[in-house]
Amino acid sequence: MYYFGSTAWSAQTRATHFFDGETMDALKSFEDWLTKFLEWILVGLFGLFIILVVSIVVLRFGFNYGVVGSDEIVRKSFLFTSAIGGAVGITRQEHIAITFFIDSGPRMLKKALFLVGLFLVGLINVAMIWYAWSWIGTTGSYPWQPFNLPKVIVQSAIPIGCGLAVLACAMKIVLTLGGRVNLDVVWLPED
Repeated sequence: MYYFGSTAWSAQTRATHFFDGETMDALKSFEDWLTKFLEWILVGLFGLFIILVVSIVVLRFGFNYGVVGSDEIVRKSFLFTSAIGGAVGITRQEHIAITFFIDSGPRMLKKALFLVGLFLVGLINVAMIWYAWSWIGTTGSYPWQPFNLPKVIVQSAIPIGCGLAVLACAMKIVLTLGGRVNLDVVWLPED
């Protein structure tokens, strides 16, 4: 028995309390909010792409003039977009999956395979965070040309994106265990 305040809680009671309606509603609301927030960041980055690329093309070919570092900003913005987009794909269940075996099995097998898949995606992202920190520790203080800023600014895209992906996997696992994820269509099909 575990004691919380003056009430004795067993492991079963704590698990039941964790998956209660209010907790799951709050987690689902947070997941929805986080997804929308990250989508708006992606919209902003894509807007930045359009503005920068059109400006670069007009300046370069219309006036034979180039802005120092503009190509570099476009490339690095794309890096952040890819990193954040991975987390959004997980929350919307749009990440890469081979669903033939999952869709043909019974519901409990589908749920188990879905959870294992999310766990493995999360585990891969944890490994990428681990290796990214080592990489940043080695090269993060080098200057990022042409701005002469530390490379850690750009390299942080990997741990940020992978951290968001781990958070998305963890939320999706808890929501699945709490019965808040529709398992009729585990991953959204391709059009």
